[in-house]
Amino acid sequence: SVSQALILSIIGNLIPVPALIIFTKRVFAWLRTKSEGLNAFVCKMEAKAESKKETVEKYEFFGLMLLVAIPLPGTGAWTGTLAASLLDMDFKSSVVAVMCGVLLAGIIMGAAGAGLFGAIGALFG
Repeated sequence: SVSQALILSIIGNLIPVPALIIFTKRVFAWLRTKSEGLNAFVCKMEAKAESKKETVEKYEFFGLMLLVAIPLPGTGAWTGTLAASLLDMDFKSSVVAVMCGVLLAGIIMGAAGAGLFGAIGALFG
């Protein structure tokens, strides 16, 4: 059912968040030493996080939450945790912001899947 899928996708998105925030820098440092290809991957991920830095720093908690909540490629829990970790944000507030963002994204996608946006468009279109 849609509700089960929504709940499971939210839970699945939330499970790795604390570990990602804690271990991202350590794993990246380790990957850099393994091969040139992995170093390039780390550089790419850091550049991706750096591109989100202005939004996250400007709005702090809400910036991180919105970065995660926007259901577009290049946003989401993984990018949010990467940005929080690389920007040395407070662990507790970044976990809460990412979790709120995941819940918001779930609500947005659940509404889209239920046809809510189409119905609103038809009402005002």
